[in-house]
Amino acid sequence: MENNEFIRKKSIYIAVMSVLAVALLVLVIIAGVSGAHIDAAENGPSAATDPETSSDVSALPVFDLSEQTPESSEPASSEGSAEPVVSEESADAERSEPVSEEQYSAAEPSSAETSSAPAESSVPEESSEPVSAEESRAEEVTWDPYDISVSGKSANGKAFPANYATNNTNAEFVAVYNVTKGEFIYVKNAGAKAYPASMTKLITGMLAEKYLSPDEKIVVGEEINMVKPHSSLAYLYVSETLPLETVLDAMLLPSGNDAAYVIGVNIGRKILGDENASLEDCLQAYCDEANRFVLSLGCKHTHITCPDGFHDDGHYSTAGDFAIISAEVVKNYPLIKKVCAKVKAKDGYKLEYKNSNNLLSEYSYVNGLKTGTTNEAGYCIAISAHAENTDIVIIIMNSKSSSTRTSDAKVLLNSAFGWY
Repeated sequence: MENNEFIRKKSIYIAVMSVLAVALLVLVIIAGVSGAHIDAAENGPSAATDPETSSDVSALPVFDLSEQTPESSEPASSEGSAEPVVSEESADAERSEPVSEEQYSAAEPSSAETSSAPAESSVPEESSEPVSAEESRAEEVTWDPYDISVSGKSANGKAFPANYATNNTNAEFVAVYNVTKGEFIYVKNAGAKAYPASMTKLITGMLAEKYLSPDEKIVVGEEINMVKPHSSLAYLYVSETLPLETVLDAMLLPSGNDAAYVIGVNIGRKILGDENASLEDCLQAYCDEANRFVLSLGCKHTHITCPDGFHDDGHYSTAGDFAIISAEVVKNYPLIKKVCAKVKAKDGYKLEYKNSNNLLSEYSYVNGLKTGTTNEAGYCIAISAHAENTDIVIIIMNSKSSSTRTSDAKVLLNSAFGWY
């Protein structure tokens, strides 16, 4: 009898414990569901379909990569040294920090256009300060890429091998322009914002030919002390007097930023009609005129803030614009075209300048124009060449190194003239 009573009580105990276990399980399930709804409410609707955690493949975002341009690497310049005779490897840069090409090759690539702002930053309040027309134009064109119509015909009538050119050049921005016919042959991101570096000196040279007399004597002034640190130099000194062409040699062959400032200030004095104008006023007059000048050529996406091309975020252009600018040199500025074609030149006093454009020595049909290099701009060059009864201009911007800039140039030159 006692055994039967024990068994009955044991059965009741087991049943009660089972009911309690089931109740506890139900409470746990309810609490879990409530917590999920609370998380979704706090994190927003996207939290429930996070592509990295959701198992639903249809929830993953789809990206169209067909129109995207790969990020550009920013080479640190290796050009510009203290040697009096400066070659392409040491003369052409206006950079923020000199680094050897070997060091650059091992450096981590980074995008010049990548923003470092936090992803969840708030929308900034609009400024109540008035914005000048020039500032408004600069902001507008910075993010306004444009399309360029191309003929697709090489100088000898062959179809330009666009796929070959694209696959065998590493420069981010390219434009090939037939100066004789006045048409673009081939472009690669030619309507996108880029930094021109020392190719800017072509604009300074054209304004010098426009405003200064060929037989004018240029006196070097304190403006050479306004040149930024680590600039490429022609080693001019205050108070020396030089013919205009010699100062142009100093600016365009070894890419002397000091010479660019001398010319820029002298242009500004002519524009202002005041020999005693301050250096700052002269440079501002130069910049204002440079921007009016490029706009008159139809270059709506170029903005100039200095005569030498030393990097400034507000100093930019496009490969397409610089093709038009370079074509203008070839057509209408014989003195600048003459200087750009020199392999070397002496200043008459102490130095021999070597042209940083090594293509002049390699190809008899290449006759200009100007190299350029900064960390932000990469390795650039404006090339002019004459063959097949045709003048061709080629713009290469943001190539990865001096050697790849040269290899890009060879591919584009052969393709432009139909030699393939």
